[in-house]
Amino acid sequence: MAKQHPKVLQKKMIDLFKNGKSASSIAKELGLYTTSVTRVLKRNGLKMPSGKGKEHSNWKGGRGLKSGYWTVYNPTHPRALNIGRVWEHLLVMEKHLGRYVNKSEPIHHIDFDRQNNKITNLYLCKDNSEHQQVYKSLHKVVGKLVNKGIIKFKNGKYYL
Repeated sequence: MAKQHPKVLQKKMIDLFKNGKSASSIAKELGLYTTSVTRVLKRNGLKMPSGKGKEHSNWKGGRGLKSGYWTVYNPTHPRALNIGRVWEHLLVMEKHLGRYVNKSEPIHHIDFDRQNNKITNLYLCKDNSEHQQVYKSLHKVVGKLVNKGIIKFKNGKYYL
């Protein structure tokens, strides 16, 4: 078994922690490893922050971007990602419908802006097939606009 820190040093760690210092700042101040400080604190019955959600040092209210979509911290939601976040557009649609959205019901962003989660910009498709039909209808319309000269194509880009 590894040698324990002297009782005087352990008491100092406990006092610093009770006065609001984090385990990492205590470790830095005393020239120790953070894990040895947290081990002493836990052994003395002090609860360590989980480092998740509101207890995370970088907590900014629970909203963040993932793959260009807004996510909201909600680890108890049935569709929460493995990081405890839920797609915000999913929550907006669920609030509007008054029920959970099934995994088989894709939500389409009408203006293609993944960050625009206003209910007026969201369309609930009944299944993936309908979602594909939405995209096919877009391609058909764009094709017609290209043929009429409203949308132009040059050097690999479409423009008005």
